[in-house]
Parts: sequence; C-alpha cells; structure tokens
Amino acid sequence: MALLDLVAAADRIGIAAFAISGVAVGFRARMDVFGLLALGLVTAVGGGVIRDVVIGDVPRVFVADDYLLIAVVSSLVAIGAGAAGWKAPDAVMKAADAIGTGAFATAGALIAWDANLNWVAAVILAVLTATGGGVLRDVLASNVPRVLRSEMNATGAVAGGALTFVLAEQAIDVEWATAAGALLAAAVAAFGHTGLLRLPHLRSSDE
Repeated sequence: MALLDLVAAADRIGIAAFAISGVAVGFRARMDVFGLLALGLVTAVGGGVIRDVVIGDVPRVFVADDYLLIAVVSSLVAIGAGAAGWKAPDAVMKAADAIGTGAFATAGALIAWDANLNWVAAVILAVLTATGGGVLRDVLASNVPRVLRSEMNATGAVAGGALTFVLAEQAIDVEWATAAGALLAAAVAAFGHTGLLRLPHLRSSDE
C-alpha cells in the first residue's frame, strides 16, 4: 500500500472513531442537535486540520472527497443512536477513543517521515493529530481537556508516533511500521482509560 494511502486510511479510521467520541460528550453536556453535530465534526477533523496547518498544507479534510462525509455520517449515526435511547457503554467509548488515537498518531508520524522531517517533528505531529480534536471537543463542552488531566492519549501518541517513525527510518516495511505504531498508541491510551497506566499528579506546596 502506498504511503499516502496508509495516511488516508489512518485518517479515515480516526475520523470515524473520534466523531462518535465527540457526539457522546455532546450528549453528556445536553447539547442540541446542532451542538452534537458540531462537536462530532470538530472532534473528528480538528486534529488533522491543526496538523496540516502546522506543516503548511491545505487541510486534507478540504481536499479529500470523503473525509467530511465520513465525519458527518459517523456523527449522524451516533446522534441517531443516542436519540433512540441507546447509550454507548463506557467500554465502547474508550475503545473508540483508543482506536482513534492509534490511527491519528501514526498518520501524523507518517506525514513527518514522508516530508523528511526529524523524529521530534514526527512526535509533535503525532500528538497534534491524535489530541487536537479532543482538546477542541472538551473546550467547547466547557471541560478541562481530558488529555491534560487524566487521559494517556498524548503519551500513547508520543510512543506510537515515535515507533512508527523509527521503524520506517530503519527501512522496516511501512505497513508493519504503521500497524506497530497504531497498536502501541492504542494500547497505551486503552490502559490509561482503565486506570492501569497513569502519569503522576503533582501538587504545589501551597495546596
């Protein structure tokens, strides 16, 4: 599979998974239909747009024929399911979030590798792609971004993006590099959701 096809596939998986995540947060915040759709779309494409702007590209969501379609359809399906009374179990939402993190982290790293950027850039693009939409989602829902207080998504994106980039640099088959990086990022994010993996919380001396 060509590199751009891998990036596109990873982006599409991340878009669908994060759209569902965004709508779920919207339901919990008691938003109306417009708010639910907006939150789904922002969560789905926000990270990719930030990534592309940072590297000076036209955001792929405005170029690819189906990116917005996937985001809209995924959001509408999630809205319809919620309106019908189906509430996604926490396990489903956490799985979707972990899958989206893995997909987006590798997409960011692959773009850095294709542009002959260094590993630092790969990690930064991986984190921006994997967490940007979630940060926008939480800000719009008037929450402190979860990635800054409880989730391991950023840590997973760092690990998965770095692994993808290093394996690609070592001339490992890029498809294997992508799969390995996505699995690592998703696993770290998933373990973070269960509480089995957690960064320390520090307190200032005056608290």
